[in-house]
Amino acid sequence: MQLFKIFRGYWRLAISDFFSVYATSVAETTIQLWLLNSLLVGFADSSRYLTVYLTLCSISALITGLFFGALAERFGVLKTIMGACATRMVAGLCIIGTIYATNNSLIASHNVAFWVLTVLVLITTGSDTFYSPALTSFINKVTDAEKLIDVLSLMRLISLLGTLVGPAIAGFASSKNAYISILFTETISLIITIVLILIVSKNSSAVSLTDTDDKATTADTPQSTKNAFTEFFADWFAGLKIFAKTSTYRLLFPFAIFEAIASSGIGFAVILFFSNVLHDTQSYGWCLSAMSLGYAISYALAPRLAEKMSFWAMLTLSYILIIFSLIGMALSPNGLIAILFGFCFSFSQAIISPSFQAILVRAVDESLVSQVISVFVSVVAAIGAVSYALWEFIYSLPVFPHLTHESIVILGTAIIYVVMLILAVTIKKMRSLKVS
Repeated sequence: MQLFKIFRGYWRLAISDFFSVYATSVAETTIQLWLLNSLLVGFADSSRYLTVYLTLCSISALITGLFFGALAERFGVLKTIMGACATRMVAGLCIIGTIYATNNSLIASHNVAFWVLTVLVLITTGSDTFYSPALTSFINKVTDAEKLIDVLSLMRLISLLGTLVGPAIAGFASSKNAYISILFTETISLIITIVLILIVSKNSSAVSLTDTDDKATTADTPQSTKNAFTEFFADWFAGLKIFAKTSTYRLLFPFAIFEAIASSGIGFAVILFFSNVLHDTQSYGWCLSAMSLGYAISYALAPRLAEKMSFWAMLTLSYILIIFSLIGMALSPNGLIAILFGFCFSFSQAIISPSFQAILVRAVDESLVSQVISVFVSVVAAIGAVSYALWEFIYSLPVFPHLTHESIVILGTAIIYVVMLILAVTIKKMRSLKVS
């Protein structure tokens, strides 16, 4: 019931986040399925194309993550969010045009089509990367400290409902070859997002649940643009320095690195597992939706569990469950079993995320939250981008009996989580971290 009470104060932001995340998930899944099952069909090295695609997307996330946090603080968080959504919408329409031209043989070379599409996706990925830390920064400014974890959980719960719908629709689009018509729903969703954010920017106090009006009315006030470039880089480097000096960030940074490496392996292998091993792309969409459902349920339960369990206990339990889920997925004989283990994986992974995020937010001064988190995310994204080449190398190795290349990669990610579990158990300072 507490989340429903909070929703009354944050409904515009929550709904805008839902549509933004839906737009991201439906477009991302649809484009990847179109690449593997239409553009790259018959290509012997399709996995290498996928590696290049995912690596470049991660690099795009890195570049935008480095600078957009400081940019938002300089010119206003909500205004920059609207600009990012508008950029995504234009790039999305160009992607639709590229797919249409390729399907109708207007672009003769599939290699050219791949690179045109990839460049456009880099633009949308960069905009997507900015959205989450910017919104988190705004919420932090208008929310009382004791309610922050509840509000963050609410926002993630609502937004993950968007990823619950998006991949399922994308999987359906793949089975019906209806890629273009489904991608138009991304455009509509982004228009709705921009309108809702515009309303919030006109009346920022509408997102306040309690007596935070004084904070809310100035939450999205842009700073002076005098010497904007100089001050912008000064802000970013200030965030970098605080990131390096803050003990909490140094303590959690190795876990974030390993998480990024494992996540890149999962993102690389799961779509290939459903396409090449199970030959069921529609179940891939359902698997992503089931994972989103797991995230949503977990985010709803996370605040209450955080009250009853320590951060360290939740972290170790999460890693244990993730390891078993990944092993089960790697050995799944059909799509249904893989979907169930995908749900278990996401549920186990998300249970710790709100607490992890709250610890990061509270570890630094409020005025530098966006910059420092952006630096943190971007550095982690760089590690994730580099690790795609590692997973491609592992994918190319000879397989063990009764195991596929895809299963080996997924089992490799499970080993990463085993390492993280060992670190969590052996590093004594991890036990002293508290959400409150």
